[in-house]
Amino acid sequence: EQEYFDNAVLMVAMIKAGVELAFDAMVEAGMKPESAYYESLHETPLIANTIARRKLYEMNKVISDTAEYGCYLYTQACVPLLEDFMKTVDTSIIGKKYNKGDNGVDNQKLLQVNDAIASHPVEIVGRTLRSHMGAMKKISVGGQ
Repeated sequence: EQEYFDNAVLMVAMIKAGVELAFDAMVEAGMKPESAYYESLHETPLIANTIARRKLYEMNKVISDTAEYGCYLYTQACVPLLEDFMKTVDTSIIGKKYNKGDNGVDNQKLLQVNDAIASHPVEIVGRTLRSHMGAMKKISVGGQ
């Protein structure tokens, strides 16, 4: 089970789910999808960089007052939910193959999963917005 944490499997899944849930909640509350994109997915690398450089306990000193308030407010709700969830995590939820040395992946299923991720509204809006960000550096993927 340590391997799941070493390879950040759960953390990556939680970040993805958090971005999508935040985007969906903001849009459902009436925020324009473009603004919700910036407040969820686009801000994620900035938040991660802030945490890496300044640590969690200093993060609220450098982010906006609104984000700081939200962090304090929603942490009170999120921590108990995540604690309850983590008590249920076992290899049957994450996948037994990973722990037994069989890292085989059904490529067709992986393509379907990636298509579903790419089809989420936050990604659709993001593609349009990022196309207007000419000064952004491209990220090399797959040896490109």
